[in-house]
Amino acid sequence: MASSPILDLMARRTVLFDGAIGTELMKRGFDRGGCPELLNVEEPSLVQSVHRDYFAAGSDVVSTNSFGGSPLKLAAFGLAGRAQELNRAAARIAVEVRPPGRYVAGSLGSTGKFLQPQGELTEAEMVAQFAVQALGLAEGGADILIIETMFDLREALAAVRGARAAAGLPVFATLTFNRTPRGFFTLMGDSPEKCVRALEAEDVQAFGSNCTLTSGDMVDLAAEFRRLTPRPLIFQANAGRPELGPDGTVSYSQSVEDYVQNLPRLVANGASAVGGCCGTNPEYIRRMAAVLESLGR
Repeated sequence: MASSPILDLMARRTVLFDGAIGTELMKRGFDRGGCPELLNVEEPSLVQSVHRDYFAAGSDVVSTNSFGGSPLKLAAFGLAGRAQELNRAAARIAVEVRPPGRYVAGSLGSTGKFLQPQGELTEAEMVAQFAVQALGLAEGGADILIIETMFDLREALAAVRGARAAAGLPVFATLTFNRTPRGFFTLMGDSPEKCVRALEAEDVQAFGSNCTLTSGDMVDLAAEFRRLTPRPLIFQANAGRPELGPDGTVSYSQSVEDYVQNLPRLVANGASAVGGCCGTNPEYIRRMAAVLESLGR
């Protein structure tokens, strides 16, 4: 497994990623019905303000505003042909505000489509989608590529292959799990053990889970992952479950205090890197940074 500065850092201490990007953009005036990736060229300073806030809060790594940057996702906005451009811009504007000793992760999110036989896409078609995205992120200067919020292991593996075909960057991957009476499973029924074995076989350099789960649930999932593998593990929990208010706004059930109280156990259970997902913001990251410092991690 090839090394990288971020993996070297994970070997020394717990690495801190950032939190949610979409909700932060909406707080700054972005219309939730628009295309977030288009902001990378039309309002780059708006996106940069989010990255700056996360770096200032203590993030070692921020993820690019490119979660929905595959041609398949961008097609909904008539922007499929601009995928490489928008991903390149996403990485470039994050790199422009990256302090010394910090890193930029090129984000590749799920396409929302299914592979055959559940859907219409072949594996080769899915790989090609992610290759376009990864090439743009690499051209923009991303330090690593992170494949995230994957609910289907097969799509995650296609993303890994597409990313590697297009860019010579370290590739990380996180899947999203639901907690059921039988344990943790992705939407497509993939267990942690199945995911770990497949990601190890693809020599993915660091992996884990993000989204859906609370920080308390993520503590238990981390322990399960750590029992299965010695590889660096990444966990980025939601700030609890989303709740829709009477005015249509979405809030999340976990306060920052409730969220961060689980961080020591998450680290103790094997997390090499932590961060936030939906509902988290720079204040969550600031508090996480303080907890990690108190742990000497």
